[in-house]
Amino acid sequence: MDIYDIAKASGYSTATVSRVINKQNNVSKKAKDRIEKVIKENGYTPNRIARSLAKKSSQLIGIMVPDIRKFFESQSAYELEKILEASGFSTILCVTTDDIRKKKSYLDLLIENQVEAIIGVGSTYEQDEFYKSLVEVSKDIPMAMLNVSPTINSDRIVNVYIDEINAMDQAVSLFKKKGYKKPLYVSLDRGFQTRSYIAKKAGFIEALYKYYDEVNFVEYKIKSVEVCDINPLIDFIEENDFDSIQFELDSLAVVFYKHYVNAGNKVPEDLAIIGFDNIDATEYTNQRISTIDQRIRRQVELALDNLFKLMKGEESENDLMIKAELVEKETI
Repeated sequence: MDIYDIAKASGYSTATVSRVINKQNNVSKKAKDRIEKVIKENGYTPNRIARSLAKKSSQLIGIMVPDIRKFFESQSAYELEKILEASGFSTILCVTTDDIRKKKSYLDLLIENQVEAIIGVGSTYEQDEFYKSLVEVSKDIPMAMLNVSPTINSDRIVNVYIDEINAMDQAVSLFKKKGYKKPLYVSLDRGFQTRSYIAKKAGFIEALYKYYDEVNFVEYKIKSVEVCDINPLIDFIEENDFDSIQFELDSLAVVFYKHYVNAGNKVPEDLAIIGFDNIDATEYTNQRISTIDQRIRRQVELALDNLFKLMKGEESENDLMIKAELVEKETI
């Protein structure tokens, strides 16, 4: 049993349950008695160390990422840790995956450890069902989210994200400027759609109509970066005379570049390539791959600046969209 189950069984919010567990005073006797009864009946035991803390400040901040292996998540966590450590905070890093139960379980863990704030990295956290949980918890614990643009508003959560639509505009504009006539959009087939994916695709389509007279939007989905998935893409490009590609992710662009060039093709003469993320690997291919930089450091700085204001009870900006940077290298 976790605090969400206790909240459901008692009929009170997770925020109220958290206040009872952490022995806070601003809870009615009726609510306190009901929640404590549910806890006792179900044998729920909150983190004993966190409950025994006598300090007013834990100096702990929780960081949640869905997959630490991915560039945006790992680089964001690194930048967050650097600034938070320099500001006197320790961190608890939770790798939640995209599973809703695991996300809620880790959120429960951070509450039990009495973190002073929670930071989420990745658009998976803007899923309505989970974001509602964040809004409820944020009444007691201020939060910041990176690459999150939710449909639900809260003045206790700072959301920072890039303008993917403008990012695609920059890329397609460069294709047109360089004389490329038939751009292709290549994405990763995850089996589900994130807000970021939807925004990138919409931005690409919008830019095609803006810069090209004849528009034929084509999206090619790759299930993996294995050779069995890359070679059919190469055949598809040659059969349909595409002369440029916008990849949804650099990880796709880097692997594709290797196989495409090894097959005897030339970049950018035969095909121009732009990726997305500006990962380190784009610097180490034979030709440095042009890409779009999400300006992670800037996102982190804005998120923490406004999160610290929330923690101090000051006014903060809660919806911050920043412009991405197109980094032109050697593949266009």
